[in-house]
Amino acid sequence: MNPAVRDPGEGPHEPTHHRDQADAELAARAARRDPAAWEALFETHYRRIYTYLRFRLTSPEEAEDLASQVFEIAYARADAFDYRGVPIEAWLLGIARNLARDAIKKRIRRGPADALETAGAAGALATDDPAPAIQLRSDIARALQALTEDQREVVRLRFLLDKSVVETAQLMARSEDAVKNLQRRALAALHRALGGETYTAGGGP
Repeated sequence: MNPAVRDPGEGPHEPTHHRDQADAELAARAARRDPAAWEALFETHYRRIYTYLRFRLTSPEEAEDLASQVFEIAYARADAFDYRGVPIEAWLLGIARNLARDAIKKRIRRGPADALETAGAAGALATDDPAPAIQLRSDIARALQALTEDQREVVRLRFLLDKSVVETAQLMARSEDAVKNLQRRALAALHRALGGETYTAGGGP
C-alpha cells in the first residue's frame, strides 16, 4: 500500500486528548450543519458504515442505499446530537444498526418469496468461489447467527472494522472488560461451531 494513501484509522495514532478535542470540534460544526464538517464525516466514515451494513445485508446495492440514508438521517438530526465524549462513529453506527435491523424485519415479514430472492443474491456472490470457500462462508454465517447480538456486534467491530478493545468499548458504550468477555465468549462459540469442520485449499474431504 502506498504510505501516502492510508485508510482512516491506520498508521500512527494521535494522542487521545488531541483526538477527543478534534472530534468535539467536528461534532460542534456538524451540529451547525457546516458543509465542510459533513464532507469530512462522509469521507472518514462512509466506507466503514458501508462495510458494516454489507456484512449484515445480502445486497451490496441495499448496503449502499442504507449507508447513504445513515448520513441523511444523521444530518437531519444533527442539532440533537450531544457529543459529551461519545464518538461520532458510534452515533452513525447506531443509525446503521437500526436501519439494518428494520430492513431485515421487513424482509422477514415479506415472507418466503423474498427469502428466495435473498438466497439467490447470496448464491450469485458465491458463483465464482471454489466449493470449500462457499461451504466455509455458509458455516461462518450459520455460526454467527448462534451468537447473541452483543457478541455479533463485538465480532463486527473488532474483526470486520478492525477496532481496538478501547474503541469497541466506546462504540458499544460498554466497559473494556465487558468487551473482552463478549469477544472471548463469541470466539469460543465460533470455535465450537466450526471446530468439527475440515476445509482444504484444493477441495475434497
